[in-house]
Amino acid sequence: MITSNTSNTNAGADSYTDLSSVNAIRTLGRADKNQALEKIAQQFESMMVRMMMKSMRSANEVLSEGNMLSSKAGDMYQDMYDDQLALSLSQGGGMGIAEVMVRQLRDRYGSSEEKTVDPNITPYFDRPVETKRSLLKPGGESRANAESANNVVAADKLVAPQEAVNFDGTVTDFIKKLYPMAKEAAEKIGVDPEVLIAQSALETGWGKKISVHNDGASSYNLFNIKADTRWDGEKLIVNTVEFVGGVPVKENASFRSYANPQQSFDDYVQFISQSSRYDRAAAAQTNEGFIRELSDAGYATDPAYADKILRIFNSKPLQAAVASLKKDAVGL
Repeated sequence: MITSNTSNTNAGADSYTDLSSVNAIRTLGRADKNQALEKIAQQFESMMVRMMMKSMRSANEVLSEGNMLSSKAGDMYQDMYDDQLALSLSQGGGMGIAEVMVRQLRDRYGSSEEKTVDPNITPYFDRPVETKRSLLKPGGESRANAESANNVVAADKLVAPQEAVNFDGTVTDFIKKLYPMAKEAAEKIGVDPEVLIAQSALETGWGKKISVHNDGASSYNLFNIKADTRWDGEKLIVNTVEFVGGVPVKENASFRSYANPQQSFDDYVQFISQSSRYDRAAAAQTNEGFIRELSDAGYATDPAYADKILRIFNSKPLQAAVASLKKDAVGL
């Protein structure tokens, strides 16, 4: 996750017998499309959970044959209990189905506008919206959710646009063009520049896979930070892969876009340093400690994210290119 909506209201039925919740969601959709999408996804998940439970009950029916405690009345109450349990599970932590649906649908059908909810439907808003976290780790979250109110760089406060920067996909070219910016950003975070080079290299394939706009202009998003409604700068929709329960799943997501690489580094520093989620990463005493704490905090959903960064960080091509650059450039 996954939704970053932090409103204190929520729509939906507490009981599976409350059919008026459909109208409540329809009304909510006119006030807050994002919340309505979440509730629709939750109800869809409850249906799937109910089907799964029914299938498991059916598998055990053979055991009830000849059982004096088994009866049609008991089966009826069991079905009622399962219906309510499925709904309750979907409105709690859930199984992640609703979260994936919201992540896939929100960019297309959601809204970035904050609207006031009609007070006439407040009886249905009896539970705070739960900001979903990563399906991979308890307490973790994907980059789509990691933003906090204090963790957003206003576009007009970033450095002014500079001359376009292109990468040829080689290790040497990537490091030569980004190392000074990585060095400055790394000093603010408390790690070596090679850490940020390695992470951005993993995210962008050494600059070959930086997301671009329809007109071909680069987003310069070197760390693949996603955009939510609190990001007031440019953004673009990208087909990406997230890991759900360790399984890669393709989805469309909204990512931040910058005018140049320097903006990307500046935003990354603020993204990491102003979120309490990454406090342990910021306090790490080693480069490896920072990378692993960053991953454990839920920066990415890939379970091998830290190991991949470390392999690049310790690779001979990166170390050789940095050594050569330091030898040729005074002050690096």
